[in-house]
Amino acid sequence: EEEAFLVSLYKFMKERHTPIERIPHLGFKQINLWKIYKAVEKLGAYEMVTGRRLWKNVYDELGGSPGSTSAATCTRRHYE
Repeated sequence: EEEAFLVSLYKFMKERHTPIERIPHLGFKQINLWKIYKAVEKLGAYEMVTGRRLWKNVYDELGGSPGSTSAATCTRRHYE
């Protein structure tokens, strides 16, 4: 399931002319794209997470540093 998701994601991003050149980082940790997708899905998908301002929860789910002040914004930007 994870591998199929990643293949589909890379294909989708390439088709819209925004290929994933490298995996983004949050702090010093490389983002697990499957994990961030599942975390957002678990909280009700993008619209729900954005509407309820749950991006900090997604960041926490990824094991982010509790001291980061821009965690929610950075997490959302990377997801988008």
